[in-house]
Amino acid sequence: MQNNIRKYAGTVFILVIAAGFAWWSGRVESSVANHVQEETVRLVPLFHNDPTVINDIITNSIIQPTLADSLTAVFLKSTEQGGRFEVIVTEGDDAVHGDGSATHVAIFKVDTETVAGLRIICFTDTDPLLITGAWIK
Repeated sequence: MQNNIRKYAGTVFILVIAAGFAWWSGRVESSVANHVQEETVRLVPLFHNDPTVINDIITNSIIQPTLADSLTAVFLKSTEQGGRFEVIVTEGDDAVHGDGSATHVAIFKVDTETVAGLRIICFTDTDPLLITGAWIK
């Protein structure tokens, strides 16, 4: 009996540690995705009030016009629907528009219609968002 306990104790210990890491990692990733979503939702009214706000959050100035057009499109389309829009955040980069450098993709929807999308880099729930790509549908 004692030999059976010793025989499986190491395996059980490793499985418990692995489960703990998996739980912790899932919780952290979820908080980062929530942070990305909250900051992305705030971006539309911030940009509408001060268009220069995007200068500090882009990784390359070449995307500035597309980002500005994307946020404007979301604002105008959502204004037609009473100011409501939805942001859906997924982890990883976009298969069509991405190059693998983004940690998250945020899709703007107005009344179930996809209006625009952003490729975002954000590693922790305290990091500022860095926008590395944008597109309009």
